[in-house]
Amino acid sequence: MKSLSAVTALLVIASAGSAQNTLEEFQKMLESNPKSSTAHYGKARIFLQEHNYQSSANEFREALNGDLQPAWIEVWSHINLGKIFDSTNQRDRAVNEYTQAIRTRDDTDGALEEAARYLESPYKP
Repeated sequence: MKSLSAVTALLVIASAGSAQNTLEEFQKMLESNPKSSTAHYGKARIFLQEHNYQSSANEFREALNGDLQPAWIEVWSHINLGKIFDSTNQRDRAVNEYTQAIRTRDDTDGALEEAARYLESPYKP
């Protein structure tokens, strides 16, 4: 399985305009490990950048149902799901996701502060 730094590099490449190739790389990761939360999370982030909210939400859910490696994927999947729900005018569902993020107690990269901020005021894309 690819290391976290390799996954991060793939996401940087995707943001630079080659999302299709990066999606294919994540799909290859899933062929060797269908429960790879990292690969599902990576796909979700690409779909989110493309404003493909349904596909993104599906992949964040798959990440949450996967191996949860690395552990920070759990908190950030909930935060990103909350952002999707806020973006699609589903505030109750967004609040639920931000609350679940806070319950993880994982503050990787300021996750808890971000979740609390969006509990107070909805995310606006």
